[in-house]
Amino acid sequence: MKKIFLAFVAFIALATTSCIENEEITLKQDFIEMDAATYNSNGVERDYPVINRKPTPGRQVYTATTNGWPADPLINRTSGTIQLRVNLVGPHSDVAQELTYAVVPNQVYAAGTINADAAVQGTHFRTNGKVTIPANSSFGFIDVEILNPGSAHATDKLIVLELIGNDKYKPNPLDSKVAIVINKG
Repeated sequence: MKKIFLAFVAFIALATTSCIENEEITLKQDFIEMDAATYNSNGVERDYPVINRKPTPGRQVYTATTNGWPADPLINRTSGTIQLRVNLVGPHSDVAQELTYAVVPNQVYAAGTINADAAVQGTHFRTNGKVTIPANSSFGFIDVEILNPGSAHATDKLIVLELIGNDKYKPNPLDSKVAIVINKG
């Protein structure tokens, strides 16, 4: 009887388990993406993240102590240069790739404790619209210099950046934009 019971249990175990075939993921084309857009959730009523803390490439922005790591510092008028990483998804290029991005004009944002007016290029920040991914590399960096007018802003300021790319590399539409909030303080 015991042998029959063990055989029955073995049969049930084999019958109820199966191998799950993983679908092979094959990229149909190479693309670029904003690293911060892949790690952070979208802002309220936005299809891109709205970050108000200094991002660190390769991870989400920490807004509170996380796994023993302190919250990332708020972005404000004394933050200096903020770097946003651009990822190349696909094989490396033998030559450096010069890519472009744009500042989306006249963007505002209001959600939770953030009430941001549009930041002005040359007054609140400075950036040049170009990013280079070096030859045989997967990453380039967008530099956004936060300008310090000397006194606090009346409201938070919002910068929205959108990848354009070049002839060879186009942005992934789901991860092509990131908004930066400059805290009024």
